[in-house]
Amino acid sequence: MNLDKRDSFVLLGLTSIALLFSVLFYLDLNRKIDIGDREVVGTIYFKNNIVQRKFEDEVIWEKLENNSPLINKDTIRSEAFSDAIIRLKDGTEINIDENSMFNLDLTGEDPNLEFSEGSLQVKKNDSNANQIKITSSGNEINVDSGNVKIERAKDQELSLFVEKGKTTVKQNGKALDVEQGKKAEFKKSGIEIKKIPVVLISPPSQKLFYAEPNEVNVSFTWKMESGYESPILEISRSPNFKLRFFSEPVSDSKTVVSLKEGTFYWRIKVKNQKTNSIESSETNKLFVSKLESFLGESPNHGNVIPFVQLYPLVTVSWTKLTTANSYLFLLSDNNSFQNPIKRMETSANQISFDDLKEGTYYWKVIAKSSFPDTKDRETKVYSFSIKKQNTIPAPKWQRPNPGAEISLEEIKLNQAILIWEGNAEIQSYHVKIAKDSKLSNVLIGTETKSNFLVPNWSQLGLGQFFVTTTGKTKEGKETEPSAILSFTIIDKKKKQDAIVNIEENKNQSAQETKLEILSPNGSVIQMKGKSSLDFHWKLSGISADKFDLVLYQHFPEKKIAIYKTSTKESHYQLKDLSILDEGSFSWDLSVYKDGNFVLSRKGNFILALDQLKSLKPTDIEFISPKRLYKEKK
Repeated sequence: MNLDKRDSFVLLGLTSIALLFSVLFYLDLNRKIDIGDREVVGTIYFKNNIVQRKFEDEVIWEKLENNSPLINKDTIRSEAFSDAIIRLKDGTEINIDENSMFNLDLTGEDPNLEFSEGSLQVKKNDSNANQIKITSSGNEINVDSGNVKIERAKDQELSLFVEKGKTTVKQNGKALDVEQGKKAEFKKSGIEIKKIPVVLISPPSQKLFYAEPNEVNVSFTWKMESGYESPILEISRSPNFKLRFFSEPVSDSKTVVSLKEGTFYWRIKVKNQKTNSIESSETNKLFVSKLESFLGESPNHGNVIPFVQLYPLVTVSWTKLTTANSYLFLLSDNNSFQNPIKRMETSANQISFDDLKEGTYYWKVIAKSSFPDTKDRETKVYSFSIKKQNTIPAPKWQRPNPGAEISLEEIKLNQAILIWEGNAEIQSYHVKIAKDSKLSNVLIGTETKSNFLVPNWSQLGLGQFFVTTTGKTKEGKETEPSAILSFTIIDKKKKQDAIVNIEENKNQSAQETKLEILSPNGSVIQMKGKSSLDFHWKLSGISADKFDLVLYQHFPEKKIAIYKTSTKESHYQLKDLSILDEGSFSWDLSVYKDGNFVLSRKGNFILALDQLKSLKPTDIEFISPKRLYKEKK
């Protein structure tokens, strides 16, 4: 079929419009929605697996992380094997289980929680005079005080358990009071109020246990009301008890069960002696977590941080705990911490100072637990010193290694980079590359403000080369030149056959476990125009339960952990580009199987951000507000 010019233009126009809207839809689907001036009403201070929220005026769901702010009229939902603990500004706590969804509207003096499905627990702060109204399919629950639990499985009626306090329920205009120790079942024929046959004593809901090293013995206790018999303890991975981990008759009012890492739900089922019907207690939830190491990361213990004129920027960082909702940082000039110089609470796992004078400092961090009746954790005491020097040290080479071979293929793939260790007081570097070790015949001489350089390799050709770099301060004072580094540019690297020692490998499995870091690794990443930083890796030999990814940014004399996440996939997209700046980075990837660490690998790369200008903390002054909140995306 032949098309005339007019038909061709129409076809081209329609194709262009389709492509445009496809791109716009993709960008909208993957964008991180800005909170803007929306009203913040609370915070998710603990999250397990995937929990999402949707703004009132948006159609896109976005993932929430620990310490994410909640906005008025947010709709919150959790996926399978996911849960979260939410704390509102008035002190009310909402514990949401897996496959649950609700909308939060705190407008005016009549706060409302519209519950769709799943199960959740509401702990109302008694100091707040206002009721919390929970609505669901025309039913209404008014929580005056105390704790209530709400359950609604798919295609089933709503159930309410009053663990503590007093609650009023309404259906079709009829109101009833439900007191502590009773439950209400919302049926089409009306509301039926019953006494809860079994009171669960311990562990209380939301209790955290640490598995040391792989499991923990949990003591379960309860009190059975008169008129009931034949108790059965049920423990499940899901709140609807479809995946039962434990289900056995128990003769006493207590028993002990060994549990591994995970989220568990438990209840007691009993037989009514009068009706022979099986009835159930409320459901409590507990967490079993690995005892994560809680250590200081930077600066290293006893590290000396030099400076010449300007007080150095000191960034203190520590490992992030999934079970903590905030950290208390203490800095002192003595190891007894009697009069701390700085005492700061933060939800991040690092903090920076540029006002510390010469001297020796001691620091530690206290992690505040997200769970009731769980002790806070504390790092050991670390120290570092700030010492004035007369001269700025010369730059030190980090890459390539002395005598390294660089192939044309590596140059083509943007993997040939010169990297050196600099100093915060150096404003620029002068790099010289020559064919002779005395650098008498300079082929490339260039200035850069970064601690790395990708030279114009086409100017060099093949052969052996020598390079040195010299730092220069803002005042124009130069450092001593770095050591002279030699490297060779070759056409191709020789392929070497892997030599396998049969004797050393005879005890290995037929399929060896291997973890390969694919990207970014050993290259310069140009971020201009990109909406995410993409990580890829390949694991063979086993199937992993999860991967832990930690991203570090490298500064003179130190590296800082700026991001940590876990995933079950063999790739990850970092969409919060605001945490990145140009410079050197590395990332650690750890593999876990059956809750145990298997192996880890490291990758390194350099970011080039043409569209951004690097800023130091001293370049910015915040006038208002005095307290800032940043959403971790």
